[in-house]
Amino acid sequence: MIKNILFDLGGVLMDLDVPKTIQALNHIGINDIVNNTGHEYKHPFFYEFERGNISETIFLIELSNLSKQNNNLLRIKRAWNEMILNITEEKVDLLKKLKPNYNLFLLSNTNAIHQRKFLNNFNNRYGYSLNKLFKKAYYSHEIRKRKPDIDTYKYVLQDAKIKANETLFIDDSSTNLNEAYKCGINIFQARNNNLPEIFDLLKTFEEEN
Repeated sequence: MIKNILFDLGGVLMDLDVPKTIQALNHIGINDIVNNTGHEYKHPFFYEFERGNISETIFLIELSNLSKQNNNLLRIKRAWNEMILNITEEKVDLLKKLKPNYNLFLLSNTNAIHQRKFLNNFNNRYGYSLNKLFKKAYYSHEIRKRKPDIDTYKYVLQDAKIKANETLFIDDSSTNLNEAYKCGINIFQARNNNLPEIFDLLKTFEEEN
């Protein structure tokens, strides 16, 4: 039976518009930062920032070095945050419906700049911290691990003291889901606003047990 639900953040609970950041960076002369699929960064410092291995200032300087323009770091930070959109009331209501019956956790590949932005956005809109919706929130730059590394899932299971076969992981990335599945975690791919379907999935787990 499922007792725990582990949510991804961006693209699942929080809307993202990565092309907005790409466009904003292009406007200030920072180009060609992603591969041809648009899903992977070309420079390793992006991932070092997500793992908390470099500071916010060093990250912004590295970005600045990709441009021939004379940009201040605040302008670069604003462009970097363009992708961060909102968490809708429907998603918040979904979490509130699940919370009485399941242990809710959050696992996000993110960074200090984006985290400050989306936490402030949420608090300003709803009047309380996003983290209060979860038993614990795991942010990659804080735990110094990121998906899809298997060690990341093992760390969360151990730290949260939960069992893989009693946990459902919800992510929009098939790569992240496949690696979690190797750890014995149940998986559900979020796409096309299909999150309400998890209630039927959870009911199926209950009926099977």
